[in-house]
Amino acid sequence: MRANTSERTSSDVVSRRTFTLLGAGALATGLAGCLGDDPQDGNGGGGGGGDDGDAEFRVFATMPAVWDFTRQVAGDRMEAIDLVPVGEHGHDWDPQPGIVQEMDGADGFVYLREFSSWQDDAASQLESDGETLVIEASEGIEFFDSPAEDNDEHWWMDPIECRNGVDNIAAGLAEIDPENTDEYEANAAAFNEELESLHEEFEAIVDRARLNEIVVGTHDSFQWWHRRYGIDIYSPVGTSPDDAASPGDVQEIEELIEEFDIGHVLYDVGEPARLAESLAEETGAEILPLSPVETQLDGSPDIDSSVRMEPDWGYVDHFRELNLPSLETALDAAD
Repeated sequence: MRANTSERTSSDVVSRRTFTLLGAGALATGLAGCLGDDPQDGNGGGGGGGDDGDAEFRVFATMPAVWDFTRQVAGDRMEAIDLVPVGEHGHDWDPQPGIVQEMDGADGFVYLREFSSWQDDAASQLESDGETLVIEASEGIEFFDSPAEDNDEHWWMDPIECRNGVDNIAAGLAEIDPENTDEYEANAAAFNEELESLHEEFEAIVDRARLNEIVVGTHDSFQWWHRRYGIDIYSPVGTSPDDAASPGDVQEIEELIEEFDIGHVLYDVGEPARLAESLAEETGAEILPLSPVETQLDGSPDIDSSVRMEPDWGYVDHFRELNLPSLETALDAAD
């Protein structure tokens, strides 16, 4: 069980699925037609930023959260494209060989270091080629050893930490297009104000909550919430969608649900949630959705038809439509 305690064992260190390169030649030999269009199918607008197919500059982002940060900062000046297709989980998606060839004509590549090996490899390849500006959204952000994993990189789950990532992206876009530096900085400042408001809403929920514990029945991307807001997060699964829970871990979680009188099991909307369903059935709990902002859906998760998502949702949408309402219910924090 990955519980929120200071004790750690080697079993807490989670291996994640990696992208196996087929050699530098294969990596750069073309991903025919796969990246010709925005996977969000032109999902501009939303939150004040948007994708513009007629824009002068084109920037690729490696997962939904950093894609939205990029489009918020870029406004109409640049076309921001999320590499992760709608319906795929950003933590578990592997691009086909040749992705660098497709991105080589882009002006920018925004990525997360140490999130998935293909991103680090692509960044290295693009930097060597020198045609595309590589922007590390995580630059200067210190990871920490969480109960879920060593060197936990999920900083974008913390709205306050996100402001540093947004500023990194703004600096990168200004390097691509220095004539409009003031506009990128202004867009970043405006979005960071919205992130501050989101943080205050989150704090208000925690302040009035009866409970301080949540159970997540899918992979644990949420430990930055413990660091920022003090929520104790328990999961029988680690940080990779490919991890499996042991019977012992499941039993411990069921005992915790009874001990803390927890009435809800939360699940990642982008993953199969059979374990969350099973935990809920065994304990009489209800299921609630969470989003690590790694998946865009056009419709509902398989587990829950009551949840409706849109493929153009931005970061703030994921929090206000899913995360904050679910936490308010799970923590018993309703007004």
